[in-house]
Amino acid sequence: MAKTWARIVLLAMASFWIIWPLSTMVEEGFRIDLGPLYSGRGQSFVGKFFQGQGGIRPNPIVFLKLLTVEAFPRLVLNSSVIAALSIGISLAVGIPAAYALARYKFSGKALFTSFILILRTISPFALIVPFFIAYGQLGLFDTYLGMALVYLVINIPIVTLMLRGFFSDIPKSIYEAASTSGASEFTILRKVALPLIIPGLIATVIFAFVATWNEFTFAQFLSGISVKTVSRAVWTGFGESIESFRVLDFDELNAGGTLAILPALVLSLLIKKYMARGLSLGTTR
Repeated sequence: MAKTWARIVLLAMASFWIIWPLSTMVEEGFRIDLGPLYSGRGQSFVGKFFQGQGGIRPNPIVFLKLLTVEAFPRLVLNSSVIAALSIGISLAVGIPAAYALARYKFSGKALFTSFILILRTISPFALIVPFFIAYGQLGLFDTYLGMALVYLVINIPIVTLMLRGFFSDIPKSIYEAASTSGASEFTILRKVALPLIIPGLIATVIFAFVATWNEFTFAQFLSGISVKTVSRAVWTGFGESIESFRVLDFDELNAGGTLAILPALVLSLLIKKYMARGLSLGTTR
């Protein structure tokens, strides 16, 4: 019993630690000032009914204003284009690589897998300077293609390692039956294997999208004004337009942060059934 209560308390504390910054951001976006309530001066009663004072009244005007300024929709577009490009390239590279790792034994397979794992664990700070110098010489700084390419460091390991597990879970008899019928490896991949791992593919794309959408370090150092991402803008501030030097006020920045987390959250909720199926498929070997 004591262990159960200790577990509940620890989980509640961990949940509070995670949710508190997000809830504060949402409250500030709605212009909810909880200071008077915490200090005791925002509490009053009319008869037997509690009435909050001192600005504790949700107001969506900040969110509506944010959608009408030029900067925020442009930031969302930038992040969406970069994520789509990077994930598309990662799938083109990662799907064949994952299929080969799942299907075949070849010399250097363990080394190649280890390289992908190491690539996933490299700190972005170790790559910033080389990428910054190379991008300056190649003209890729502050471009959609440049940002999409740098995010391959994150997305290719995610795509390859996750899809390898999904391909491995397909029974060997299915591969053998398709091969016996005369199908080429490309046909087996395209018409047999991929349709069977659609839930896993969806889960993989969502993971890669969230990783790209939320990334800050590469965006901070390798993007300028033209392709500034929404994650960078929320942290560093943004104006009414991309070129504006007037930073929006604190409530508007918090509203922007709230809206910035919605795409990943909504996508995850819409396909949660497929994500759950995909994740359970990939955990068995």
